[in-house]
Amino acid sequence: MMRVARVEVRAEVTSFRHPFFVTGRQPTFDMPPPSTIHGHCASALGHWPDPATFSFGVHFTYRSRGADLEHQHIAEALGPNTRLRVGEEKATTGITVQPVTREFLFGATLTLYVPVELADAFRAPAYPVVLGRSQDLAEVVKVEEVTLESPRRVRLEHTLLPLRVRPCLRFGRTVLLSRYIGEPPQRGASFAQYIVLHEPVFFGNGANSNRSFDRVDGVALDDLFCDPTVVDDDGFARGVWIHRLMGES
Repeated sequence: MMRVARVEVRAEVTSFRHPFFVTGRQPTFDMPPPSTIHGHCASALGHWPDPATFSFGVHFTYRSRGADLEHQHIAEALGPNTRLRVGEEKATTGITVQPVTREFLFGATLTLYVPVELADAFRAPAYPVVLGRSQDLAEVVKVEEVTLESPRRVRLEHTLLPLRVRPCLRFGRTVLLSRYIGEPPQRGASFAQYIVLHEPVFFGNGANSNRSFDRVDGVALDDLFCDPTVVDDDGFARGVWIHRLMGES
């Protein structure tokens, strides 16, 4: 068993940019990357949670997705031969504004399972609550302390799984996400592959064989738990995979 804080956050609009798209169309991930979740918890605490001990589980849904134009402000260094207009002072940096198409998620609900010590931080966040971009204001709607239990009959959906459990299921998309982004000024980033799972799969007694999450020799499931307070009509509890920023593959 594991005692955790269950934090529910809602945002009318959010966007999780692909880090390798700098210009042009800006698609969004349909699941917040682990580095985003770590930063989200940092904004509530007022300081960075220790990445060596930080852990989380996630359940994320959204109502719809769309795209719209937004402005990018691109800074570039000006050379010594840059021509200036009459009366214009010499500058070292030039700014250009470029419209780009960005994807957005609407009606997002993020449920986090984080160390119970973070409960009070989310009840009175140190900084404004945002989800995704700095302008994507969000709201913490509920903070509860719950006890996660060993999985017996589990329903996994709208969640993130580590790539090492791929032999256990054939559903979900494999994606490369930022796992951890260090503190400034270096802001060094590490990446890992994960499974983004939105469709339901089932684990335990009575699981549908066509949509099962199976035990496979050599694949440890020690980080799989269930939230016994969230149960579907067939008696399957919500599955929660506990991730760690360090040492997970």
